[in-house]
Amino acid sequence: MLYYYWSRKGIRPSEIHNMPAGERSLIRAFYELELEERERLARTGNVWATLPAL
Repeated sequence: MLYYYWSRKGIRPSEIHNMPAGERSLIRAFYELELEERERLARTGNVWATLPAL
């Protein structure tokens, strides 16, 4: 998870480490939700939806 946030979101592991426990739990939940969404889109073959929108 730390590598994911560092490589894709630009958040350093030390920033996550210094967060309060509740905020880290929320970040983890968002991470797991995004993984589930990517897996669902991959199963349906809708790969274009995984591209980041800026």
